[in-house]
Amino acid sequence: MKEILKIPMFAFMLLCVAAMAFVTVYILVARHRKFAARVEKIFVGILFFTITSSSGVTPMMFQKIHPSIFLNTETTAATIVGQLAIYSGMILILIPRLSKTTKNFVNACIKWIIGDGCFCLFLLMMTLSPLWSETPELSFRAVLTLWGITLVSIYVGKEYSWGEIYGLLRWLSCLLAVWGVVQKNPSSDGCWTGILSHKNPFSFQMANTASLWILYAVKEKRYRYFSLLITLVALIGLQKGCSGASRILTVILISFWVYLSVLKRLPVRWAFFCFLLFLVGSICIGIIVLNNLEAIVVDGLKKDMTLTGRTNFWPLIIDRINEKHPIFGYGITGFWQSWRGLEDPAYGIVDVKSGFIPPHSHNGFIDILCELGWGGLSLFFFSFINNIFRGIKCLIQQDFPESALPLYLLTFMLMTNLTEGGLLAIGTYWCFYVVLSVKLSWDTKAKDN
Repeated sequence: MKEILKIPMFAFMLLCVAAMAFVTVYILVARHRKFAARVEKIFVGILFFTITSSSGVTPMMFQKIHPSIFLNTETTAATIVGQLAIYSGMILILIPRLSKTTKNFVNACIKWIIGDGCFCLFLLMMTLSPLWSETPELSFRAVLTLWGITLVSIYVGKEYSWGEIYGLLRWLSCLLAVWGVVQKNPSSDGCWTGILSHKNPFSFQMANTASLWILYAVKEKRYRYFSLLITLVALIGLQKGCSGASRILTVILISFWVYLSVLKRLPVRWAFFCFLLFLVGSICIGIIVLNNLEAIVVDGLKKDMTLTGRTNFWPLIIDRINEKHPIFGYGITGFWQSWRGLEDPAYGIVDVKSGFIPPHSHNGFIDILCELGWGGLSLFFFSFINNIFRGIKCLIQQDFPESALPLYLLTFMLMTNLTEGGLLAIGTYWCFYVVLSVKLSWDTKAKDN
């Protein structure tokens, strides 16, 4: 393909076709509001699908447009220019729509700051973190990239309804499941990774897909058989992903919908208390898995002891943070830097029993501790609790099951980030946390008004 593009005539013809397509779509977006909304959802879907989980999908066409390429100092100028051209083109096409939908964007941000002040302080701390990072240029690049997807997420949280967000989640998960089952990409141990980089995030996403579509099968009778088919595909992927924790997560998430339908009938305070009990119970199940009870993990789930190493090196990470940068951490992307050799802040952190050298914490909350210290982790914790409380209010005040989506997302993020990272990364965990934070602030304020 590269050789063909080097032919001037062919390159010029391709450029003309692209220009005509661009102008045509732009005119349609300017004249038809519904068409503009669909095009916008497609663009948002492409971005969110590209950065699925914490590392993104693996097909090359999506890797080329993954925002993380800005963090790689070896990325060629042509790749950067090409990606900027793609995203700039998307924005230009949507200008007729954005000129209308962003009129009260500042007002939405003010309501967000009032509604979730701890998270906004967390964002401020993240933005300033290059000032104390040992690699300020890399941290600055990461902050800019994170702010890019954060702005898109703020817009989605402001503009989209819970029903639209639920639909976006469903179809992204459907595409991920179907593509992942077709393109299995088994690892060395035979476990499927699908179109993700590792079997664990693939299995977590299959659990998410199964729980989202089985709910839709119950809700929408017209599409019940299709929904059950997607659920079956996800369960096949889940089984082949060989992740015991993901199988437990599937049971938790599916039972979660039933539990929330009961919570909806309770007063806010009692619902909040009961939801915390559910989270504590779910975390206890996760701890049991982490402690590797052989009767459950090995015999019952046919899984090896891959989680043991995590609990061995987590104390080492925490001790390293407490030694030098306990309050503010090492800055965004400032801790796990193996290429620096002896100067790597994480140098020497290894699982003594297996010799495994972790590339990251394998825990989203410890990753926050590494990058923003106890100060950043505390702010995120208070924001998380605040959003649980606001999610309970949303559940009680609005229609089920869309109103349960904030609590579902929070539970999914919590359970998956106990054993994997991605909470503070260029991925969908971060995006959907920003979306629900903004949406809950916007909805609460609208309800009060």
